[in-house]
Amino acid sequence: MGIEPIQGLGALAQTGSVTAKPAAGFADLLGQAIGQLQAISDNANEKVTAMAAGQNVDLADVMLALQAESMAMSLATTVRNKAVEAYQEVFRMQM
Repeated sequence: MGIEPIQGLGALAQTGSVTAKPAAGFADLLGQAIGQLQAISDNANEKVTAMAAGQNVDLADVMLALQAESMAMSLATTVRNKAVEAYQEVFRMQM
Protein backbone atom coordinates (compact mmCIF):
# COMPACT_ATOMS: atom_id res chain seq x y z
CA MET A 1 0.00 0.00 0.00
CA GLY A 2 1.78 3.13 -1.25
CA ILE A 3 1.21 6.73 -0.25
CA GLU A 4 0.46 8.99 -3.18
CA PRO A 5 1.51 12.67 -3.23
CA ILE A 6 -0.99 15.47 -2.88
CA GLN A 7 -1.92 16.73 -6.36
CA GLY A 8 -0.71 20.31 -5.90
CA LEU A 9 2.64 19.32 -4.40
CA GLY A 10 3.75 16.91 -7.13
CA ALA A 11 5.88 19.54 -8.90
CA LEU A 12 7.56 20.50 -5.63
CA ALA A 13 8.50 16.91 -4.88
CA GLN A 14 9.95 16.42 -8.37
CA THR A 15 11.84 19.69 -8.84
CA GLY A 16 12.51 20.75 -5.26
CA SER A 17 11.27 24.30 -5.88
CA VAL A 18 8.03 26.11 -6.45
CA THR A 19 7.55 28.51 -9.34
CA ALA A 20 5.67 31.61 -8.28
CA LYS A 21 2.55 32.46 -10.23
CA PRO A 22 1.82 36.12 -10.86
CA ALA A 23 -0.82 37.55 -8.56
CA ALA A 24 -4.23 37.94 -10.14
CA GLY A 25 -5.45 41.48 -10.52
CA PHE A 26 -8.67 42.83 -9.10
CA ALA A 27 -10.38 42.65 -12.48
CA ASP A 28 -9.45 38.96 -12.80
CA LEU A 29 -10.79 38.18 -9.34
CA LEU A 30 -13.97 40.12 -10.02
CA GLY A 31 -14.44 38.29 -13.31
CA GLN A 32 -13.98 34.92 -11.62
CA ALA A 33 -16.48 35.82 -8.90
CA ILE A 34 -19.05 36.92 -11.47
CA GLY A 35 -18.45 33.71 -13.43
CA GLN A 36 -19.05 31.62 -10.31
CA LEU A 37 -22.22 33.58 -9.56
CA GLN A 38 -23.43 32.98 -13.11
CA ALA A 39 -22.70 29.24 -12.81
CA ILE A 40 -24.72 29.02 -9.58
CA SER A 41 -27.59 30.87 -11.20
CA ASP A 42 -27.48 28.70 -14.33
CA ASN A 43 -27.51 25.53 -12.19
CA ALA A 44 -30.61 26.71 -10.32
CA ASN A 45 -32.35 27.69 -13.55
CA GLU A 46 -31.61 24.30 -15.12
CA LYS A 47 -33.08 22.47 -12.12
CA VAL A 48 -36.20 24.64 -12.06
CA THR A 49 -36.70 24.22 -15.81
CA ALA A 50 -36.27 20.45 -15.55
CA MET A 51 -38.81 20.28 -12.73
CA ALA A 52 -41.28 22.46 -14.63
CA ALA A 53 -40.89 20.22 -17.70
CA GLY A 54 -41.90 17.21 -15.61
CA GLN A 55 -38.52 15.52 -15.53
CA ASN A 56 -37.56 13.34 -12.59
CA VAL A 57 -35.82 15.94 -10.40
CA ASP A 58 -35.60 15.76 -6.62
CA LEU A 59 -37.47 18.66 -5.05
CA ALA A 60 -34.82 18.96 -2.34
CA ASP A 61 -32.11 19.46 -5.00
CA VAL A 62 -34.18 22.21 -6.63
CA MET A 63 -34.76 23.97 -3.33
CA LEU A 64 -31.07 23.71 -2.36
CA ALA A 65 -30.02 25.16 -5.73
CA LEU A 66 -32.48 28.03 -5.36
CA GLN A 67 -31.31 28.74 -1.81
CA ALA A 68 -27.66 28.68 -2.91
CA GLU A 69 -28.49 31.13 -5.69
CA SER A 70 -30.34 33.39 -3.26
CA MET A 71 -27.43 33.41 -0.82
CA ALA A 72 -24.88 34.03 -3.58
CA MET A 73 -26.91 36.96 -4.93
CA SER A 74 -27.30 38.38 -1.43
CA LEU A 75 -23.55 38.15 -0.85
CA ALA A 76 -22.80 39.76 -4.22
CA THR A 77 -25.23 42.59 -3.50
CA THR A 78 -23.71 43.19 -0.06
CA VAL A 79 -20.17 43.25 -1.46
CA ARG A 80 -21.25 45.65 -4.20
CA ASN A 81 -22.93 47.96 -1.67
CA LYS A 82 -19.83 47.97 0.55
CA ALA A 83 -17.62 48.73 -2.46
CA VAL A 84 -19.85 51.64 -3.46
CA GLU A 85 -19.81 52.96 0.12
CA ALA A 86 -16.01 52.74 0.21
CA TYR A 87 -15.73 54.55 -3.12
CA GLN A 88 -18.07 57.31 -1.91
CA GLU A 89 -16.08 57.65 1.30
CA VAL A 90 -12.80 58.00 -0.61
CA PHE A 91 -14.44 60.50 -2.96
CA ARG A 92 -15.51 62.64 0.02
CA MET A 93 -11.98 62.80 1.45
CA GLN A 94 -10.31 66.18 1.26
CA MET A 95 -7.04 66.31 -0.58
